Amino acid sequence: MTVAIYVRLSLEDDDLFDGKEESASITNQRDLLMNHIQNDPELCHSTVVEYSDDGYSGKNFDRPGVQELLEAARNGAIDCILVKDISRFGRDYITVGNYITRVFPFLGVRFIALNDQFDSTRKGDLDRLDVSFQSLIYDMYSRDLSQKVRSAKARLASQGVYINPVAPYGYIRSPKDKHTLIPDPKTADTVRRIFQMTASGISIEKITRALNQEGVPPPSQAKAGTSSEHANWSNQYWQRNAVYWILRDRQYIGSNVFGKRTRRQVGVRKALTARQEDWFVVDDRHEPLVSKELFQRAQEQLGVYKQIPHGKSNNLLSRKVYCGVCNYAIIRRGTKNKYYCCSRPRTVPGLGCCQEKIYEQDIMEMVVEAIRAQVRYAVELNHIAENQRKDREKQAVSLRDKLRHLKELKEQIAVRLQTLYESYVEGNISRDTYAQRKAVILAHQGDICRAQSETEEALLQLETARSIFVEKYLSYAELDSLTAEAASDLLDRVTIWPGGRLDISLKYLDDIPGVLAVEHDNTT
Repeated sequence: MTVAIYVRLSLEDDDLFDGKEESASITNQRDLLMNHIQNDPELCHSTVVEYSDDGYSGKNFDRPGVQELLEAARNGAIDCILVKDISRFGRDYITVGNYITRVFPFLGVRFIALNDQFDSTRKGDLDRLDVSFQSLIYDMYSRDLSQKVRSAKARLASQGVYINPVAPYGYIRSPKDKHTLIPDPKTADTVRRIFQMTASGISIEKITRALNQEGVPPPSQAKAGTSSEHANWSNQYWQRNAVYWILRDRQYIGSNVFGKRTRRQVGVRKALTARQEDWFVVDDRHEPLVSKELFQRAQEQLGVYKQIPHGKSNNLLSRKVYCGVCNYAIIRRGTKNKYYCCSRPRTVPGLGCCQEKIYEQDIMEMVVEAIRAQVRYAVELNHIAENQRKDREKQAVSLRDKLRHLKELKEQIAVRLQTLYESYVEGNISRDTYAQRKAVILAHQGDICRAQSETEEALLQLETARSIFVEKYLSYAELDSLTAEAASDLLDRVTIWPGGRLDISLKYLDDIPGVLAVEHDNTT
């Protein structure tokens, strides 16, 4: 038997901001779960695997650890999931309830929440009213806690306390007081130089190029090893927008600024740019890197700050077009005849990026033609699927019969395990005999679980032979020109190479149903 322990802690825990690899609470959860396994006769001989999410909200399932856990459950790689309490698995009571009462029982995966005294193998636990109420309470508690945390942070920010976990480029947090910024001796001079060059009339593009020519490490490299969301970025060069945002940042004249980014609702990780009037700005809170006079001269050179309002962009290819050499997104340029052309060689000497103008209309026409080609293929696959429908129905009946038999065998195994355990508790057999017999039964159970998983997968393939690829592309059979919906649904990215060559990558090409046994070249 394989037991998966899952541990989670949200961003509200203070340990995450003190440079620790994982919070103390994660360690406590792990110790609690491992202690339970070691003292449980049914679990003590199991193989234990761990999945964790340190710093993730339980309000959604967009967490790497829980996604790996669920994938392992679907693949039949685990037999039991063990958590401290239901809220560790998630706080969205609807989704959590669906997994506990429907998905896991269907997959044959046992679910145990220690502190909630919940075990899905016990009769009545799945229908216990208090479990549903607990999930609902966790959901409400999470929302209330999130609001309280936001209010507390806003209060501290309005008082001028520095509460961001990572210092801005040019600063470090004081070793004596993490809520105070002090100049970073490694990067402060670079910030001062950027302001001086701008104030003297040098363009951002020339500043960026000079920094790259001199090999000055960019801000993303300065954040390596921190809890910043940019800590794992692999930027080797300065970009113009990095220079621009340094020049716009009031923190360099001694002000604390908080609230530039905001989340619309609890549990959503994607942050949006907040309106400037909603920022918390408190002046004269730490040592400035540049004078207010120099800062103002730089602003005059930059011009008036214009914040782009949130809303739908009229650019159908936004964040879809990339350079094949540097792999950076290319910004659309031009007014009447809009085009794409990688501008990084102007700031990073020696890059062999595409310098030709690729017009937007040409790209969209090529994307439409690529989609049409896949539509024709989807139609062909749909015809094949229809012809195979009767054969699939016969196979499905056979697989369902096999699945029912395997489930009956699993129930028999569960009875045998329970009987064996009762014999051990009553003293009729020794611990060694119990362990030996249990190992044989569990090995048999493992074979049955694997057979069940394979059968369920085969049945699923039969029942979903008309794949999402076919469904998606057939819905665009009448596509004449690229629409926002089609670009969002079907277009992954457009890669531009030197010489004007384009590679168009579409979505769902890996979801062609294998049951049809038809090969196709995915390149366009």
